[in-house]
Amino acid sequence: MILPKKLIPSFAFFCAFYLVLPPAASPQDFSSIDSDLQQLENLIINTLSNTEEQQKLLEDLRKSLDESGSLIGNYETIITGQESLLLTLQTRLNEMSEIYRTQSSLSAKYEKSSKFWKTFTLIGIPAAALLSGGLVWIMSR
Repeated sequence: MILPKKLIPSFAFFCAFYLVLPPAASPQDFSSIDSDLQQLENLIINTLSNTEEQQKLLEDLRKSLDESGSLIGNYETIITGQESLLLTLQTRLNEMSEIYRTQSSLSAKYEKSSKFWKTFTLIGIPAAALLSGGLVWIMSR
């Protein structure tokens, strides 16, 4: 007779216990031994079942960790790309800031020049008109 693998530990325990059992054991002793052996067999079956469930849970956890690692790798790639874009943006903003400073400087120079010519025009044209009028008046006399 061939025993299933799950029953081998129970059978071995039963055989060992039977050898140690005194020959004058009563039928009541056999029933308690049978009950104990049944409990032991149930415990072994539950232990094996729990072990299989734990192995399945560990495999699921391993898969989950692998997927998380893959996601983290993707996020790192995205973050690296964003850092590159931010550095490019910072460079362009610095260039635009330099252009703005240059334009501001030129605008200030233009404003000074414009103020000079405005003042010169406001004073120079009436002065030239008065001078011309005075010369014409002097010459016409």
